Amino acid sequence: MAQLFEHKLPDYTFTERLGQGTYATVYKAYNKTGARQVVAIKCINKSSLTKSATENLLTEIAILKKIKNEHIVQLIDFQWNSGFIYLIMEYCSGGDLHRFIRVHKRLRELVVRKFLQQLAKALQVLQQHNIAHMDLKPQNILLSSMRNPVLKLADFGFAQYLREGDQASSLRGSPLYMAPEMLLSNHYDHKVDLWSVGIIMYECLFGNAPYASPTFVHGTRNAPK
Repeated sequence: MAQLFEHKLPDYTFTERLGQGTYATVYKAYNKTGARQVVAIKCINKSSLTKSATENLLTEIAILKKIKNEHIVQLIDFQWNSGFIYLIMEYCSGGDLHRFIRVHKRLRELVVRKFLQQLAKALQVLQQHNIAHMDLKPQNILLSSMRNPVLKLADFGFAQYLREGDQASSLRGSPLYMAPEMLLSNHYDHKVDLWSVGIIMYECLFGNAPYASPTFVHGTRNAPK
């Protein structure tokens, strides 16, 4: 029996749910025309969006429309109706890096080195456009496939435009991957992304983040001073 979905877009057929968050649900779908391209569609409930969440969404759309790179997930199109906003994205069949680490446990150094090179290329492109991701973590890094995966950065909702010399102070991101200056509520610059990359690479090598604290408070206390 075919599964029924509440979402309908004229050119797409929804096939399965991939994941769900606070504001959005992501589905696998395919384009009914042409080559029947497989895509991921992020369905965002307008009624659940706060002012800050709306601003984050607009930032994400603007960045993904602007940046085209093999290591940054592609925004193919976006549509909306009275109840939802739909981001039609490149589909990455390998899932996210968090799942990949859980499956493979400790990754081989050769694989981690390859992942680091790919992340560095993505960050280089972002820096050229004065963009800091601000929420780098395994869950926000997608894999093109499970075999010979290519990493692709996703989820740019917390991203900020930071030029060389600019500083920010707002708290954003995920505590386990935040740089100490963010956790301690100090001013910071775009280089906080580099700290997050270091934590991610550690997790790839050893299977867990170095500061695997269950709460934000413990994370703050354990962060290097």
